[in-house]
Amino acid sequence: MLYGMYISAAGAMANSYRQDVVANNLANVDTVAFKKDLALFKARPTEAAADGSARMTSALLENTGGGTFALPTYTDFSQGSLETSSSDYDVALVDDGFFQVQKDDQVMYTRDGRFMIGTDGTSLVTAAGQLPVLSADGNPISLLQGISPVIDNNGYISQDGQAIAQIGTVKFSDNTQLKKVGNNLYEGQPQSATPASVQMRQNYVETSGVNSMEEITSMIKTQRLFQNNVTMLQIQDQTLGAAIAKLGSII
Repeated sequence: MLYGMYISAAGAMANSYRQDVVANNLANVDTVAFKKDLALFKARPTEAAADGSARMTSALLENTGGGTFALPTYTDFSQGSLETSSSDYDVALVDDGFFQVQKDDQVMYTRDGRFMIGTDGTSLVTAAGQLPVLSADGNPISLLQGISPVIDNNGYISQDGQAIAQIGTVKFSDNTQLKKVGNNLYEGQPQSATPASVQMRQNYVETSGVNSMEEITSMIKTQRLFQNNVTMLQIQDQTLGAAIAKLGSII
């Protein structure tokens, strides 16, 4: 009986975790260039199966399994669709890769290409957080005041026919090395980032990678699974309580 409660509790906890992941995805359905997270799970073997002594226990019990456990969250970096923008400072990546920005003394990575002019009147910064955008040389980008930029598909910026800088972009051989740190930023090992001329488009932004209907459907399914596990916990608790009460009356 306690074994069944353990499995139901593990299922309830796993689906509670999945609800949190799906809720975060839904909260970012309109966030530019947001990449959705996937809650992954694995079936835990029984303790006897794990240590090789399954033959010594009940076959029926072993077939029940050892419950469900959550794995680290996986981020889906699939390309989002492009949406036109009226700002000449907005650019969207149309290839696998990331912009480089400076936060404190650390280089961060993002696919959010909503840029703007900083408070100093010349620095190119991110709209979210006012972080300096780095060039291909790894330096903050400074623009000429009062002149709209022209940004080509390779990220080269020019103003009034004058070449200014190239927006720095990198690619990772394995995007799973990246870790979300909030505000659409990622951190990763600098030695794993390879400078690359990632294709981009001016006057566009990349939309969120979240499909609201898929996430709502997933939320409904997850809530039902969570409730089913909680119901099983309650039934087993009641049955166990009844068994204890009956045993006590016999004694």
